[in-house]
Amino acid sequence: MIYYDFGFYLLLATLVTGVVTLIDKLKWRKEREAKGIEYDEKGNEKMPMLIDISRSFFPIILVVFLLRSFLFEPYRIPSGSMNPGLYDGDFILVNKFSYGIRMPGFNTTIIPTGSPKRGEVVVFHPPHEPQTAYIKRVIGEPGDRLEWDRGVLTITPTCDDGEVCQPIVIRSELVSDEAPELVPQAEVFDLYDESLGDNSYQVLYLDPRARARQSLKQSWSTVVPQNKYFVMGDNRDSSMDSRYWEFVEEEALIGRAAYKWLFLEFTDEPVIFGKKLPKGVSFARVGSIE
Repeated sequence: MIYYDFGFYLLLATLVTGVVTLIDKLKWRKEREAKGIEYDEKGNEKMPMLIDISRSFFPIILVVFLLRSFLFEPYRIPSGSMNPGLYDGDFILVNKFSYGIRMPGFNTTIIPTGSPKRGEVVVFHPPHEPQTAYIKRVIGEPGDRLEWDRGVLTITPTCDDGEVCQPIVIRSELVSDEAPELVPQAEVFDLYDESLGDNSYQVLYLDPRARARQSLKQSWSTVVPQNKYFVMGDNRDSSMDSRYWEFVEEEALIGRAAYKWLFLEFTDEPVIFGKKLPKGVSFARVGSIE
């Protein structure tokens, strides 16, 4: 599958400017030299616009392409599904080499470097919206059996030798009946501590007194297929995730959410062209993502 994201168009720009620059070096400049090179009043060589633009921007585009495609990619949190750890307006860096060096635009693994672990926050292309990037927390790895019973999660992994491993039981612990102030409708959510793998973080559940459908009142079970992952948002009752559209394909992974580096607060109502505009900037939330 081709993912028509910014990385794809950056790949095209790199290829076009690179090819034009190369052809100019091997052929077109020699032809200009044979005819006599012309210079402008500043002493710069006159050349066709496409060649001039390609030669000027190719080195810059190449560096941005390499950094963004194989090291770190910036990403803006688009919703509150990862509250309270990540807010709508947080800007983060996605580690692109954690889960394999991948071909930009096609997301095919070139060099395997690792795989997601339970508890890590990942950015990926969901199966129902493959041209969009989502961010959620990995709950189940390939082969895991997941059982959810009114807030208690039991993960039964499959061992390498085919035998069943010891189950992992996750119980969230109530911290407060009040959510942080940046959480929309904070008064109807309760704050819990949770740990999974090497990660300790906080999650939100709707207050038991709320009449809406609640995760704490549900029960379900599933088995994660090979080469796929089960993900959930930390805002458990305000997240469209694997509980609704099932699993994330290994080939759809973009990278691991690594660092928060900026937070933008937006206007409450749209200001121009139906869009909300930034009204405040903060670096207070800078740090690694648990």
